[in-house]
Amino acid sequence: MRKLLTVLSIATAGIGFSQNSISLDSCISWSKKNYPLIKQNEITLQQTEQNEKGIRENWLPKLSFLGQATYNTEVVQFDFPGMDLKFPHDAYLTSLSLEQTIIDGGLTKSQHSVEQLSSELTIQQNEVELYKLVERVNQLYVNVLLGRENLRILELYKEDLSNRAKNMKAGVDNGLVLSSSLDELEAEILKTDQNIIESKFQLEGLYKTLTLYIGKPVDENTVLTETPIGGTAARIEIQRPEMKIFDLQAKLLDARFKQINVNAIPRVTVGAAGNYGRPGPNFINQELRFFGSANLTVRWNISSLYGLKREKTKVELNKSLIDIQKEAFLFNIESSLNTQTAQLSALAQMIEKDDVIIEKRHSVTTTATSQMENGKITVVNYLSQLNAELQAKLNKKVHEIRRMNAISTINATSGSIKF
Repeated sequence: MRKLLTVLSIATAGIGFSQNSISLDSCISWSKKNYPLIKQNEITLQQTEQNEKGIRENWLPKLSFLGQATYNTEVVQFDFPGMDLKFPHDAYLTSLSLEQTIIDGGLTKSQHSVEQLSSELTIQQNEVELYKLVERVNQLYVNVLLGRENLRILELYKEDLSNRAKNMKAGVDNGLVLSSSLDELEAEILKTDQNIIESKFQLEGLYKTLTLYIGKPVDENTVLTETPIGGTAARIEIQRPEMKIFDLQAKLLDARFKQINVNAIPRVTVGAAGNYGRPGPNFINQELRFFGSANLTVRWNISSLYGLKREKTKVELNKSLIDIQKEAFLFNIESSLNTQTAQLSALAQMIEKDDVIIEKRHSVTTTATSQMENGKITVVNYLSQLNAELQAKLNKKVHEIRRMNAISTINATSGSIKF
């Protein structure tokens, strides 16, 4: 006997383990990986990599080639007694020059900083768009739970009606109960069948939509756990992805202002050129020949200093706007959290009373069943009491699901979830 029980327990455990079960947290995680917009982050990183390659090229030597042939209609001509000096009308030059930056005033570093912050900001803005999936998937998940509970109650209602109809049919056959009473029960069973059909089709649509979002199959056999997003505790510490956007926007403004400052710093380059042609620096020599040159160049755009104070003022004003937007965002989030936490408290108190209501409704239904079978009340009166009991059971489950949803909503609104 013990061996048999052991085998049965192992088999039961195996069935439970292999059962298809998913959680709301898993659905949200899968939806992010499955949503097409997630691919945008990878593209942004690839673009940043290419842009940074271009920025690093600022320090590479710049090599250029020039080939030129010129014909002049007028040339220099000296006519002195005993000497007639006339230069040719044509001139030729090929040149290979090399220029290397040795001081760029921090331009490359500032460009790199701006590029990195711009990339982070773009990715974070995409994360904010992806975060909207939390609300969509949460609503779908909750609707599936509510739909299943509604279907379960309908099926229980039909089962109870069918049992009562069987008992009543025996009374009708024996002439103890009017056939019209049985007709009322059977009509109610058919009406319940219609509601069950409608509920099943609605659930099928929800299954397909949830499957589309998470990329995993969901059907009537899938077990959906009733654990809120981020666990059973409601957390109100604000950690929304939008907060990082405000910080990155301010940092990007500072980086761009530093770049403007860098433009006012002199830049130093060295260069060299190897040439072949005529004439060269010694224009008296008109032979085709090689000659070279080297240079040290300092470039300083002094006029860039004029607008530094104005640009700094613009940056400060833009940062003030960001602070205002951040303050307004936090105000709206806190307002939503106040409403949501109040709703959660109300649901907790409502659930405490549900068990008492169900117990009393069941007692009334039990009495009504006996009265109907003894012909003391009509079928309509009995159905009214049965409906009230089943509605009380449904209300309790709905309140429990709404409490789960309230905690999920609070955690999603505050951003205190892993996403």
